[in-house]
Amino acid sequence: MEAKLPFLGRAKERQKLLAAFRDKQPVVLFGPRGSGKTRLIEETICRHPGTLYVGWQDTPHSLLAAIARALIASGHSEFERRAQFDTPPEAWLSRQTSSHLKALIWNAVEAMPVALVIDGVNHASFPTYRFLQRLYYTPGTWLVAAACDSMGLGALSRLFWDRRQIVQLAPLSERESGELFETAADHFRLRNLELDEFREKVLDSASGNPGQIIEMCRLAAQPQYVSGRYIKFTPLRIDALMKFI
Repeated sequence: MEAKLPFLGRAKERQKLLAAFRDKQPVVLFGPRGSGKTRLIEETICRHPGTLYVGWQDTPHSLLAAIARALIASGHSEFERRAQFDTPPEAWLSRQTSSHLKALIWNAVEAMPVALVIDGVNHASFPTYRFLQRLYYTPGTWLVAAACDSMGLGALSRLFWDRRQIVQLAPLSERESGELFETAADHFRLRNLELDEFREKVLDSASGNPGQIIEMCRLAAQPQYVSGRYIKFTPLRIDALMKFI
């Protein structure tokens, strides 16, 4: 697995998220794709072992199964005790109804609270809201959600209505963007290429979006985007943007 680049910038957002974990308060992260929501979450939960991280799922049942998998992976004793596995977990999960999983998760988390992170929320349905609403109000449990914007929360906007719960990821500053580009250029070994013009185009087109800066530097290391020592920016930019649509 490729080593990650150092986490740069986001000092204010990082402090807000750390404070939410410290105080066990619900929080929602807003930012466009590539703004660094997932990386910010990763940098925070590594300091809080036992946090459940779940990527968004398109159906309520798939989300329930993903949360159940996270509880199993974390060794959540109350969930395991109630589940009473008679087969390997995946085979057991495949037989469970949504109603049964809801009850198991609710009861287990009420007995043994957790921090639950749901990343990439995309237009949550009302049934999903009703399920998470009970967890939201469970003492000792707190929810962290990440979405592109308030519209992307869907029905979950009913939970995260307080502006004090919102962490908005702003674009990186010019200095931070430049520092990230230089770090990415070293990481992807681009120093043998002509970088002056490429740097200017990357920073201008990315507009402070760290994911786009990294993705364009990653693509620049691939031979199809290089002619001699020059980087073919236009096709590279088009392909980079496809990742963020």
